[in-house]
Amino acid sequence: MNRETVTAHSKNLGKDMTIRVYGESGWPIIAFPIQDAMSDCYEQFGMVDAMKDYIESGKAQLFVLDSVDAEGWSDRGGDNTLRVNVIEAFYNYVCEEVVPFVHERNSSDLRPLTMGCSLGATHALIAFLRRPDLFQGVIALSGGYDAQFFFGDWMNTTLYFNSPVHFLPNTPHDHPYIDLYNKREIVLCCGQGAWEEEGLRTEHIVDDAFRALGVNAWCDYWGNDVDHDWPWWQKQIQYFLPYVLDEAEKYHAEEAAEAAKNAPAKPVTARKPAGTKTTRSSRAKTSTAAKKSAPAAKPATATKAKPKAEPAAKAAPKAAAKKAEPKTAKAATPKKPAAAAKPAATKKASAPKAATKKAAPKTKATEAAKPATEATTTATKPAAAPKTAAEKPAAAPNAKPAPKTVPAAKKTTRTRKSTR
Repeated sequence: MNRETVTAHSKNLGKDMTIRVYGESGWPIIAFPIQDAMSDCYEQFGMVDAMKDYIESGKAQLFVLDSVDAEGWSDRGGDNTLRVNVIEAFYNYVCEEVVPFVHERNSSDLRPLTMGCSLGATHALIAFLRRPDLFQGVIALSGGYDAQFFFGDWMNTTLYFNSPVHFLPNTPHDHPYIDLYNKREIVLCCGQGAWEEEGLRTEHIVDDAFRALGVNAWCDYWGNDVDHDWPWWQKQIQYFLPYVLDEAEKYHAEEAAEAAKNAPAKPVTARKPAGTKTTRSSRAKTSTAAKKSAPAAKPATATKAKPKAEPAAKAAPKAAAKKAEPKTAKAATPKKPAAAAKPAATKKASAPKAATKKAAPKTKATEAAKPATEATTTATKPAAAPKTAAEKPAAAPNAKPAPKTVPAAKKTTRTRKSTR
């Protein structure tokens, strides 16, 4: 198995951070360590071995991060504002620095999955819920999703958006992220054994919020013998990972097909040889040339007709034609007004006839009208797509978790898995 350790300075955190990379290709997975641990913990506690088959077969590539929990979540005696700033800086580090690094190393534009155990699951769910446009899904095992477990009754806006049990139930039903959630893979799992009380309590709140919003998430609850520990997390990742990877591949294929179907067609003019369509610039050049040598536009007919009665060439603009014979154009209107209303096909057919009859008035009117018609056939550019920015679920900072409600109807055909 390919192993790589990459250390780089983070502009968001102002310190060096290490990422351990396992595998060379496959769906990228960003893994958050357990509380206060570093990027070596997945290998140290057997999680890399549990995922070995997927990594070595090229189905998944694992990126395990360092944590800054000791300066944020775990620093219970520190200044709360400073603690929250560290937590938010870590979130920005993941979105702005880790995700581009993952795309570069994975050599793809695949949206990474996030995963974690215990406090790592908290980080994984927060990153996914706040930026579903960046991440394809989440596998959160035994996480605690209430920031007040670490901060007590203290709360500000920044901490609010790092507490899923607070912001998720207050998310508007018409928020654009609801549709994105239903196009992603969401798996939360918690045991009911030792040390799982907080994870069990908060997962139920998140589960109820998903149901109320109509989000098709898989929130699973394992048995009373399932404890908050690595051996169970290894079993859970082996159980959920195949399903999540398969679904992610399906959605990626659907998106690729949809993108190909909706791709704008290339302009037809791009395939035409130069000079097949008169453009504004070509008309301008023709106009200049016509002013200097308009009588010589048609050598074949010049021998049969006087120069002053010769109609302008097809491509000659209106201005050049008027300069050649202003009196004839003026006289054409009362004699044959119907000729100006004829379609373009009729105008082209009558042009040779006009040359034989020595400057019939209706030909002059016809040729005078033609450039005006051509001037309307300029290509229009498609409207630029509006830029989109990441949105946060809107809600008041002091809002309390919403009471349990009757589950909303599912927005997709994906079925919720039964509990174990």
